[in-house]
Amino acid sequence: MARLADTLTEGGHNVTFLVPIVDVARRDQLGVQITTDIVIVEQDEITSRESIPFDESMEAYWNEQTDSLNIEQSLKWFFDGMELGCENFLRHKNIFNEMKYRNFDVAIVEPVSVCGLGFAKKLGIEKTILASSCAYYDYLFRYLGEPDVYSYVPSLVSNNGEQMNFFERFENYRVSEGLRNGMSKLFDSEQRNYRKYLGEDVPNWQELFPSASIFFTNSNPYLDFPRPVLQKTVLIGGISVDIDKIKSQKLDEEWNKVLNRKKYNLMISFGSMIHSSQMPQNVKNSILKMIKSEPNVTFIWKYESNDTSFAEGIENIYFSKWIPQPILLGDSRMNAFLTHGGLGSTNELAHFGKPAIVVPIFGDQFRNSRMLERHGCAIIVRKTEIHDWKILKTAVNSILYDEKYMKNAINLAELLQNQPLKPKELVGKYVEFVAK
Repeated sequence: MARLADTLTEGGHNVTFLVPIVDVARRDQLGVQITTDIVIVEQDEITSRESIPFDESMEAYWNEQTDSLNIEQSLKWFFDGMELGCENFLRHKNIFNEMKYRNFDVAIVEPVSVCGLGFAKKLGIEKTILASSCAYYDYLFRYLGEPDVYSYVPSLVSNNGEQMNFFERFENYRVSEGLRNGMSKLFDSEQRNYRKYLGEDVPNWQELFPSASIFFTNSNPYLDFPRPVLQKTVLIGGISVDIDKIKSQKLDEEWNKVLNRKKYNLMISFGSMIHSSQMPQNVKNSILKMIKSEPNVTFIWKYESNDTSFAEGIENIYFSKWIPQPILLGDSRMNAFLTHGGLGSTNELAHFGKPAIVVPIFGDQFRNSRMLERHGCAIIVRKTEIHDWKILKTAVNSILYDEKYMKNAINLAELLQNQPLKPKELVGKYVEFVAK
């Protein structure tokens, strides 16, 4: 969403970035760089007392397996947090009055919530655009008019790829329906809230979704699984990867020293939501044993705690609470990436042509890992397997020393860099088209 805002600001448009705070721990991680009109809706006292501890909820995913039997319960913390965030947002009536007099032409809303759609409708903004930060929101399709093709397109939270047997297809259907049921209940509760604070005349959320003019989805036609879409669905996957800007940035001396230590470099990061520091101890031990067995490789590990005493004495490991991930992936000395498969990381490594070992933990990470696997540039290690250091070692050996993975990764990067329709251009043209 930040990248969309900055792209439109850069194009000369008057952009307001409206941020209702749901997760306090990420309150300052806004992501915008050139958009200056930022309106933050803080949590009030009522919400602060009831606030959901997101990081604690995420820790459970290191051990929890999500499938069609528990999908709703597994995401309950998210549903509860979004409902609280919606009501908190709507209680700030001064925000509505402030937005009312800005005379917006277009509202862009992410459809993990209907709160913003109801808000925009009450403001009198008739032109809305949906924008998903994930590649695939199958819980929306029956409301938008697009088909669900369970037999060969993995659900947002599916564990499978595009080639499925009968039972895998049935599970793909069931997990998709489970997610849709959970999201529908969330939307129903948000609808009650927006009608409570904005008026009973605000339409049903099932009317607001199809009335959107465009659906931007963070999917790329050359990376994602092929599927039938309506003409209003516009694929802008990769817009968050500004290759020219990233390549223009230089690493400082410390990072240069780290990359020059060994012949090979491998980065380890599980993203901003899943913390390595919360990883079960047996998994940490497995990773350390694998690292010790590869003395010619420097392992750069994004680790969120200063307590790294568990790795004392291992010379080929470098811990850092923060790493300049895109710049490192763009450096020729970085050979591979051990990642959780978040879509941001997936897009970055795909655009920079780096092979990956993917250990998906929750949500869309399984699907993202399958996207890379089908291009022959990734090896998937299930989170139930990472306690076995030999499985990890085999994956690391293959990803570093089998040239086919690097070759396939470079081919995918060239494909993405030469695609005829650039995501950034599509965003500008479509938003202007809708506004006019």
